[in-house]
This record gives sequence, C-alpha cells and structure tokens, in this order.
Amino acid sequence: MKTAVMTAALAVAIAAPGAALAKPHHHDHDGWRGKGHPHGMPPGQAKKHWSRGEYMPRGYVVERTYYIAEPARYRLRTPPPGYRWVRVGNDVYLAQTETGLIAEVIRSLID
Repeated sequence: MKTAVMTAALAVAIAAPGAALAKPHHHDHDGWRGKGHPHGMPPGQAKKHWSRGEYMPRGYVVERTYYIAEPARYRLRTPPPGYRWVRVGNDVYLAQTETGLIAEVIRSLID
C-alpha cells in the first residue's frame, strides 16, 4: 500500500508543474492584423470621414497601400503637383503630400 501511495504521489508531482507552466489562453490568437486586406485602418485609427480643409495623417498620403498610383483607372483627373489621390475605405481624397491637407473629397467612389 505504501508503494502505491508513493507511486501516485510521484506521478502527481511530475505532472503538476507542466500545468502550472502552461501559457494562458487568449482569444486573440494572432494579435492585430487589421482586416486582412490592404485598405484596413492602421492601428489606433477609427474609421474616419474627413472633410475638405481638414488634415489626414501623413501616413495615408505616403503609404503605397493608400494612395492611388493610376488615377485614370478610377476616372480621376491627374492630381496637381504636390497632391495625391488617397483611398481610405470607399472614399477618395485629394490631399497635399507634405501636409495631408484635403483639397477634395469623393465619397463612395470605390465599391
């Protein structure tokens, strides 16, 4: 009987530390990855609808994933020097590249 109790105690002593060292379970398995498409919002940015005369963060104007390299493809005119067409969600903004000042807004252009 003494041997059986000692064997059981030894088995518990070997198995218990493994459970104590296990990582806690989190529901967020992959961290922040946006929505999985190139036009998701950057971390810390809620969906925004800027208006003419407002400033958008410069990251939108310089990041290749947001600015429209071929405006004619969307039937947009060529932007003036120092400006760039920027897509955020379905909206398109004509913004100054240095400051992010919005000169024009087209809502729901891209579906």
